Amino acid sequence: MNRSARKDHSVDLLFSIFLFGMYVLFLLLMLLFSARAYQQAVKGTEENYNLRTAMSYLTVKIRQHDNGQDVSLTDLHDTEALCLMDEIEGTEYAAYIYLYDGQLKELFTTAGSTASLSMGTNIASLDSFIIEETPEGFYRISMEDTSGAAASFLIHPGAPAA
Repeated sequence: MNRSARKDHSVDLLFSIFLFGMYVLFLLLMLLFSARAYQQAVKGTEENYNLRTAMSYLTVKIRQHDNGQDVSLTDLHDTEALCLMDEIEGTEYAAYIYLYDGQLKELFTTAGSTASLSMGTNIASLDSFIIEETPEGFYRISMEDTSGAAASFLIHPGAPAA
């Protein structure tokens, strides 16, 4: 008789199948949790994107008009708008920044034209956009994006003090 011959038991087969099943289960769980973490990261990035884009855009536009007289609040077709005036080759132009239909928009047109609010270029998706001028000449800009995240900041359109 050959004592070194090995007998296969059904327990060995069941243990191998069980071990493989546990490996597959843990792989699926890891995949599920990774996908959920990725979705949350993307959602957070999108939420921050709208507010940061709007804040950066407004900051740059106002700083481009650093003499202070080129920036004002105005009423554009019953909508409060930030008006930035420019003179290009002797012609006066106005850039209006306003909230319309859930979008922060910029409308660049000749001064005094009767352009429609819907003609503006989309900048960011927002639920609210409020601009106030303080007695010191600063503009307080408050906004809220579609996910409920809010931001508020002060900016002065004049040149910085020397």
